[in-house]
Amino acid sequence: MTGILRALSATLVVTVGVVVPNASAQAVDDAVVQFGPPHPQPAPPLLHRLIPDEVTIHKGGTVLFVVNGGGHRVLIYPVSEHTTRADIEEDLCQGGVTVCNPANGTQNLRYLITDGKGDLIIDTETNVQQPFITYLPGQLEAAGGPLTLTGSTAAGAAGHTVRYRFEKTGRYLVICGTRVHSLNDWMFGFVNVVGTEAQ
Repeated sequence: MTGILRALSATLVVTVGVVVPNASAQAVDDAVVQFGPPHPQPAPPLLHRLIPDEVTIHKGGTVLFVVNGGGHRVLIYPVSEHTTRADIEEDLCQGGVTVCNPANGTQNLRYLITDGKGDLIIDTETNVQQPFITYLPGQLEAAGGPLTLTGSTAAGAAGHTVRYRFEKTGRYLVICGTRVHSLNDWMFGFVNVVGTEAQ
């Protein structure tokens, strides 16, 4: 029995030793995220996606968000290290496009978005109180506002870009501040920042 436990222990140490360096090795100094798929764009809700929806960069590195299509706002908030997509999704509109759509007004409701520790990250209030998401506590970046960012077009016109430098390690939620995009269609992703310095 002791031999089996030692073998399992050795396997776990080796496995952990392999996983952690691989995660760091995938980190880059600077990343590019498409805020909305490039053209030709699919129909909603697939239109409202970040591609890729998760990147890992070195501390001090940047992410360039390339805005495609119309009506986007880029918001960034720190979240707990182990926050998953499911943690965020469970706090957004549930039921898919048949339930979560502008005709039903589900984007106008109040949503409390929490991270993996259960800490409040965003209180959307209602559409009357916040016509677009403007929750300030913890917010690191808010690009766009009453006038949305101009995205690239199918005709080839370039859109806005937003570059943000991440100076601290951790995990960050990047979400569209346009209520229909984030609350109905789940337009969000993550940036992981690891401790090695960007070159």
